Amino acid sequence: MTTTVASANILFKLGWRDARTALRQVLEQEPDLVALQEWYPSRLSVLRETGTVRTVPGLPLPPLLPRRRPPRFHWVASLACGNVVGARADRFDLLQARHVLLSGIGRSDRPDRFLSTEPPRLVTVGVYADRHADRTVAILGYHLSPGVEKAGAYIVSRPLLEARHREEVRRLEALVAELQRAGHVVYAAGDSNFDLQHLAGLTSAWAGREDGPGTIGSRIRKLDDVHGPGPASEVRLVHTPSDHRTVIAVRPD
Repeated sequence: MTTTVASANILFKLGWRDARTALRQVLEQEPDLVALQEWYPSRLSVLRETGTVRTVPGLPLPPLLPRRRPPRFHWVASLACGNVVGARADRFDLLQARHVLLSGIGRSDRPDRFLSTEPPRLVTVGVYADRHADRTVAILGYHLSPGVEKAGAYIVSRPLLEARHREEVRRLEALVAELQRAGHVVYAAGDSNFDLQHLAGLTSAWAGREDGPGTIGSRIRKLDDVHGPGPASEVRLVHTPSDHRTVIAVRPD
C-alpha cells in the first residue's frame, strides 16, 4: 500500500469560486492526507462541501442540508492560523485534533510589516486511525514566517525574523519527535517560506529532486513540501488558481 499526501497553499485573496476550484483540483489527485494553507474561517463552508469539519478551538457550526453522499474527508481546521489538515473518510477515522503555537506575536524587521509586528504562527495537528493498516497517522499542517530567505540562505539584514523562523522550525521538529514517540506515523506538510527546508526526523519530498521544477514562480524554488517517513516514490506538482503549485507526494506504507 501507499499513502498519498497533498500540500496546497491556496492564496487567501482568491474569491470563493477560485478557492473552490483549487480545492477540487487538489482532491482530484485522490490524496489520502491533505494539508491546506491560507484556508481561513471564511472558507469553512467550502470545506464542509467535501466532508466533516472539526475546528480548533471547537466551534459549533450551523447544520448543513442533509448530505446526498457520505463525507469524503475528515477535516481539522484551525480558526487562528488558516492551516487545515484532512484525511480520506473511507480510510481514516479522526482521533485527535489540536493546534500548537510555533511563535507568538513579536517584533519584525520586515519593512512592509504593519507596526513592525509579526502575527502568531501555529501548526494544525490531526491524528487518525488507519482502517487499512494497524497504525495511527499524524499529519501536521504548517505555514512558517515569510520574508526570511533569499537564494537558500537567511537574509542577514533581518535577524529578528531569522531567529523567529529558526524557533518555529525547532518547535515543529520537537512536535514531530513527540508524536513519533507516541507511536504515530508522522507527516508534516506545508509552506516553510524557505527553499528546501529540512525537518529533523522526517524526509523531504524533494530529497533527490532538488533540481526539479519549483512550487512558486518560474524557477526551482521549493517552499512547499511534504515531509514523511522516508523518501517519496513519486512527487508531482498541480497547477491551481493559487500562486503556489500543489505538491503531491506518494510514499510506501
